[in-house]
Amino acid sequence: MAPRNTGALAAELTRRLRGEVRFDPGNRALYAADASNYRQPPIGVVLPRDVEDAVAAIEICRDHDAPVLSRGGGTSLAGECRNDAVVLDWSKYCDRVESVDVEKRRVVCQPGVVLDQLNRITRRDGLVFGLKPSTHGQCTIGGMIGNNSCGSTAHHEPRCRRRFLLPHTDTPGAHRS
Repeated sequence: MAPRNTGALAAELTRRLRGEVRFDPGNRALYAADASNYRQPPIGVVLPRDVEDAVAAIEICRDHDAPVLSRGGGTSLAGECRNDAVVLDWSKYCDRVESVDVEKRRVVCQPGVVLDQLNRITRRDGLVFGLKPSTHGQCTIGGMIGNNSCGSTAHHEPRCRRRFLLPHTDTPGAHRS
């Protein structure tokens, strides 16, 4: 269900967010596709600067009755990352590896980190994220979690969601837990 007034939605997002807000036809067309054959233009696109920006965007969208779709690298082969929603694209600003704890074999990273980028950083410490989807050079960790990715290592590695501790999640009411 699209919001009644996308102009008001875009204006409020632009006014309240630090990230980029793109509701023009060109950007909507760019985000209408992923690596699949499916096409669906979004209501608009938000590139949050950080998690707080994304939480604010979700709250604004909720107030405008606009659905939200989180997107990583747009590498989905089955169309999961396009829909009639406001797309949150994490790949531009939320793409940092924040910490690597070799002893605990734990990494804290933002959802826009590309899988190969993560492995380049951790490999020097003898760690590697074992999943290898065919789009490993472009897919993001957030997108992998959303799609429960596995790839060519699926026969001996658990699927993606079984590998993550997600201490901060956002509920539909935009409350962090």
